[in-house]
Amino acid sequence: MWCQLRVDCIDCAADASVVSAVNEGIEAAREIVPLRRPWVMISVNDNEDLHFRKAEFDPADCPPDCSRPCEVVCPANAISLVEGKSTVELPHSTRSPGALKGGVITERCYGCGRCFPVCPFDKISVVTYVRNATATTELLKRDNVDAVEIHTSGRYPL
Repeated sequence: MWCQLRVDCIDCAADASVVSAVNEGIEAAREIVPLRRPWVMISVNDNEDLHFRKAEFDPADCPPDCSRPCEVVCPANAISLVEGKSTVELPHSTRSPGALKGGVITERCYGCGRCFPVCPFDKISVVTYVRNATATTELLKRDNVDAVEIHTSGRYPL
């Protein structure tokens, strides 16, 4: 039995790497099943919005004996911690030989929030991104975005 799949639009972040990944995914899917190409829609915001957040932390603040549950729980594999000399300057120019380096790979993080509650030391914070109008304009000039969704707080008069 064949199941027909219909997707009209894929909504994604207004980020060049995300748009490229979505388009690559669409093409990979079209090689497997015959489907009409869906629109690629980017979402932009004018203020704080939960859809536009990423995780952030300083890996130098992580204790070397941490079990690193943030790495395990991240569905995007956006957190990578390795032991070694820290690349982050610590106060008084000291470096900890057992410190962790790495952290959140921003290009992979899509802000799901799963890492926030699992950090045993409460070191992960939320960073909200407001999309830059110039960067969005450049993204729209590419040939692989079909629509725009604007998240607005409604505080600005038309």
